[in-house]
Amino acid sequence: MVRLSDPPAIIEFGRFSILPRRRQLLADGQPIGLGGRAFDLLLALVETPGAVVGKDELLSRVWPGRIVEEHRLPTEISVLRKTLGADRDLIRTVAGRGYQFTGETRVRSEGERWAPGTVPVAEPPPLETENERASSPLPDQSSIAAASSPLRPRMSIVILPFLNLSQDPSEDYFVDGICDSLITDLSRALPGSFVISRSTAFTYKGRQVAIRQVGQELGVRYVLEGSVLADARHVRVNAQLIDAATDEHLWAERFDKERKDIIEVQDEIVARLSRSVGIEMVRSEAARGNSGSSGGDVIDLVMRARSLANDSKRRENAASAVELFREALDLDPDNVDALVGVATLSTYQVLNLYRLEGRDALLDEAEALLSRAAALAPEHTGVLKARALLHRARGRFAEAITATAAVIARNPGEPFFYKEMGLNKLYLGETQEAAEWFRRADAIAPRDPDRWMWLQGLGRALMQLGHDAEAVDALSQLMDSNPGYLRGKAWLAAAEALSGDDANARRHLAQYMAVEPDMTVTRFAAERSSVPVDVVSSVYRREIGRIFDGLRRAGMPEG
Repeated sequence: MVRLSDPPAIIEFGRFSILPRRRQLLADGQPIGLGGRAFDLLLALVETPGAVVGKDELLSRVWPGRIVEEHRLPTEISVLRKTLGADRDLIRTVAGRGYQFTGETRVRSEGERWAPGTVPVAEPPPLETENERASSPLPDQSSIAAASSPLRPRMSIVILPFLNLSQDPSEDYFVDGICDSLITDLSRALPGSFVISRSTAFTYKGRQVAIRQVGQELGVRYVLEGSVLADARHVRVNAQLIDAATDEHLWAERFDKERKDIIEVQDEIVARLSRSVGIEMVRSEAARGNSGSSGGDVIDLVMRARSLANDSKRRENAASAVELFREALDLDPDNVDALVGVATLSTYQVLNLYRLEGRDALLDEAEALLSRAAALAPEHTGVLKARALLHRARGRFAEAITATAAVIARNPGEPFFYKEMGLNKLYLGETQEAAEWFRRADAIAPRDPDRWMWLQGLGRALMQLGHDAEAVDALSQLMDSNPGYLRGKAWLAAAEALSGDDANARRHLAQYMAVEPDMTVTRFAAERSSVPVDVVSSVYRREIGRIFDGLRRAGMPEG
């Protein structure tokens, strides 16, 4: 049988369904965890049922362009068979030749009616009321499942980067800032809506992509696109809402304002958007958490700071972004966006290990600024997000989970906070549940450029659980996503050592030690933890010992 050149929507065999475009495996309609390499291996076999696929072909398909140890293939086959459980014999080893998938498959499109025994298409979950949300410590599981399935809730939308019509690259920060604010405002104005995260949306910047393709790739019902023409005093914003399935324009509007009134433009777009999709009316004053006193200079400073903070060179730009936020506060001490901006970046400097000294002082200032912001706008989305991060940095993991749940309930399309939930669960010793949260983040945002953030959490959780081959796979994908992430090389080296791949373990550790030549296992344990080591659970302290053992096996000195 010829390999399928265009992946089908669904491949079924027995009680299993594969969604190739979503990179998901389901059993009896429920998603099950499967590492990326094992998924690629299963797909390679299932695409040619009955045929024997050679080892060399599988190695080149699953690890393209990489030299890997020969034992990696049978290791992944073992993982795959374990996942299939009672159906493990569907994968047959043909001695000296390769592997064969022996089951019968059915290929169909997502539009076909579901046959008995296959995956049901769930109706979008109803929006939670405030009382329902308050009574549940975690977001409703059905809404999480819907977020990671091909069918998004009715109010699912991506705000594409607006075009800069001024042809002046120095205005990019201003144009991008409008989109940033719209993404934040919409998720706040419509609780329970599914708004694609900023980092995923901005992968479309500068690309010419058909609206229907965007809808299919992201699984959203609506697309908002627009353009901005700005000069020193005036701004013109054109925005249009499009049905992603039909390519029908639902509404279009032009807004002409003085530059200092850009917040009013954003308020109007959010209010029009909410009415057009038929969810609810949004009062203009509820669309923004800021006080109304901000002038044009303050808005400009905040947008410049956000642009720096969102840039790929976050570490280098953090100090400059903080200075711009502080300048905004000098002009308007009650500007919530600026208060949240300084608090968030100060917390990030601790969590990302940008500052190894003076962490308590940084967190104290962040907490004070966040208290001021919360008093001014307690339901501001930025306040909720910063509070969740600050709780984790302080080691208050239970409180962090509650705050993170509030963010996810407000917008299930925020993969970053699925990752946050996973990290807090990890530190509490709930490792299996942590791994599932990391997988959920990957399921809803597989194209996100920040994917490496939850892959590092998944790799660590898998190592702690003893699933070393799966950990290698997750961490290898991490390095593909962010080759410059230094700690990722150390995590990968540990996983490879634990899985028996000594050669690659030594190679990756050498790359890490070239930058950190004085690092020891003792120092790594004490200095490379983003949270206080004395407040994590005893389960976490015991399980992470496996990772340190992996570093020792890879060749890191004890210290």
